[in-house]
Amino acid sequence: MKIKCDYCGNTYEDTAKQCPGCGAPNPSHQNTSNPKTIEELKKWYSDRNLPAPEVTRFFIGVDYKEPKAFGIFKDANGDFVVYKNKADGSRAIRYRGKDEEYAVNELLQRLKDEIVHQKNLNSNSGNNSFSTQHPIGKFFYKLHRNVYRGIFVFGILAVIFSIIITPIQNRHNGYYLYNNSYYYDYQDNWYYYDDDWYVVPNSDNAPSVIRSSYDDYYVSGSWNNSIDATNWDNTSYYNEYHSSSSDYDWDSNDSWDSGGTDWGSDW
Repeated sequence: MKIKCDYCGNTYEDTAKQCPGCGAPNPSHQNTSNPKTIEELKKWYSDRNLPAPEVTRFFIGVDYKEPKAFGIFKDANGDFVVYKNKADGSRAIRYRGKDEEYAVNELLQRLKDEIVHQKNLNSNSGNNSFSTQHPIGKFFYKLHRNVYRGIFVFGILAVIFSIIITPIQNRHNGYYLYNNSYYYDYQDNWYYYDDDWYVVPNSDNAPSVIRSSYDDYYVSGSWNNSIDATNWDNTSYYNEYHSSSSDYDWDSNDSWDSGGTDWGSDW
């Protein structure tokens, strides 16, 4: 598929890592520290201590045929296929092509969203915290008390720095409407709402157009019911900026219930 460079307007194949005209990076190749191959994605999955694929419904390197499944595999033609099997058994193809890194990142982002969703379900199901009378609670209470004294000064400096820098970085954060499509800007990183999910825009020049006159396209700084798009704060992209990789680690004491996943949509 051809995409248009946001910087020089040149058109080129989306499989290229950068624009051949000006050298600007292809926004669809922003997967820098994450797994880039199916084997690396398998390891990422294993390292998070996630439940078996039959539980999470994410099948990595497998052309799984049954309903209610997400997956990725390499077919006989050498194409990488990212798919979702819906509840009715039909299959929606998210990506089919030669770019393994792009394909892996598509499934990775969907998996991260599902992990966040499942953790939220678990946190809302009950209060698992310890009181300070519990031995483990006492330990963490003492640890917190001692550590607090040591980091107090650092915390004050961090707050001051945040007060100064954050408003500058976030001054254009929010939802924008361009050509009847919603975009979200986070510190000049753009996300396009497409087919019930957010993706990095790679086929239009919308970010550069919006930047030329933010006020003409601005909708809101936070999500509300009038915005016909998913709340960006509930996506894996949001968590990429506000969480560490360890936040996707799975606690064996938690339970995974894929019954609440929307198995009727394409993605």
